[in-house]
Amino acid sequence: MNHLTSLWKIATAYLVGSFALIQFVNIALPYFEIEEVLGFNSNTIMRLLFIGLPIGLPLVLAIGFFLNKKGFINNINELDNKYDTDGSYKQKIAVLPFNNLNKDDDGAFLVDGIVEDLITEFSMIKEIEILSRQSCFDFREKDYSLEQFKKDFDIDYAVSGSIRVVNNRIRISVELSELNDGNVIWGNKYDRVKEDIFDIQDEIVRKITISLIGEIELSSLERAKRKPTENMNSYECLLKGKELHHRFTKEDNQECIKALDLSIKADTNNSQAYAWKACALGQAYGRGYRNDTEQLMTEIMLNINKAVELNNNDFEAHRMLAEVHLSLHDFDKALDHGSKAFKLNPNDPRVSSVYGEILIRTKKLDEGISYLEKAYELDPIPQGQSTSDRRICALLTGYYISDNFEKCSEMINKIIDIDFKSWLLSYDIYKKNDSFNKNDDWFQKGLTKFENIDAKLEVDRFHLNDIDLTNQLIEKANKILAT
Repeated sequence: MNHLTSLWKIATAYLVGSFALIQFVNIALPYFEIEEVLGFNSNTIMRLLFIGLPIGLPLVLAIGFFLNKKGFINNINELDNKYDTDGSYKQKIAVLPFNNLNKDDDGAFLVDGIVEDLITEFSMIKEIEILSRQSCFDFREKDYSLEQFKKDFDIDYAVSGSIRVVNNRIRISVELSELNDGNVIWGNKYDRVKEDIFDIQDEIVRKITISLIGEIELSSLERAKRKPTENMNSYECLLKGKELHHRFTKEDNQECIKALDLSIKADTNNSQAYAWKACALGQAYGRGYRNDTEQLMTEIMLNINKAVELNNNDFEAHRMLAEVHLSLHDFDKALDHGSKAFKLNPNDPRVSSVYGEILIRTKKLDEGISYLEKAYELDPIPQGQSTSDRRICALLTGYYISDNFEKCSEMINKIIDIDFKSWLLSYDIYKKNDSFNKNDDWFQKGLTKFENIDAKLEVDRFHLNDIDLTNQLIEKANKILAT
């Protein structure tokens, strides 16, 4: 949060409180024998209040500025993020990868896909916080101890279990553990036909949610409009495609699209297959796996629009449409689809991230930054990345637009491999605050790394929604790189 915004909020709270105090004292004083106790009458007390309260305002603002500069107020705001709008604490849970009890690894994609679906279902419930798929699966990939995992991500509860597929039957064992005391507070075993998998997932999510926060408006858990397909072949191909998509190689990307095409062939009404195919095509576009960019963009939009046509409640499709319209600088449409995606899934860090990016560009700075911070907290290293640079760069952009020099300075020192946007924005804000040092390591790295860059093209990709600022940054970049 920027200092001016914090001080404005403190001043507003002080003035409102002062007015309320004067009103209360004015009403209450006639009922007490104040003069006999204190030695002066009610008129004197009122005069003291009218003199003292205005004098106290600068003192309160000075204390507020000091606490904000030391980061105390920011820490309180971060703590508040774990509370819902009604003040209730939001439990944070992690769904750990389930053990695959099959005799071979052929069914691993099905096991992981079912767990990923559980994470997605939990992420649609605004009363709790759920760790991202990437962070949850890091528990297995990075061989975390449960204690260290709990500490690193500040988790309250963990869901764990095992899955075994035998012919057409699926056996699932699941339990919910409270991590502070290590107690298992709920558990169950299921032995059903594979076609019952959606009912099993619904029951797991429902039972665990009720265990955590009690009876809630269970309509938020109804899956009727989110159930991807009645066709198990289509569902299994969908899970296979998602698993391949998470591997981030050109070959796996091609196999992913083939699997999703099979999913669509098995059920042409499977909206999630179209949405994930658009995501896979977007991966090919972003990573340069195909050269026919115009055809690729056409295919992406066709699949996104088909997903929305089949299911307007598909948050993946709205998330991708938000990203597309942001890249096209259509901020109104980006905001529309971003808000829809967020309402449908308030805990998915990809949704929080793109929605936050849109909000900071539409002058909703505090709200946008809070969502970017949330994405960083729940998913510090996004899928396909090896560092937190992407999350940090997004936050740096928000802090730059809100003119928060201290936070920009903090972010630039956290970046491992600096990108052009972070480099240029940091240069600009350091110059404005008379703190620029051309010998700083981050600046010198950028000079070498970006010496041949097309500044106009790259600054346009900042999507700043401010023509004057965009032109100023292009001019500054060309000037720096020409020296």
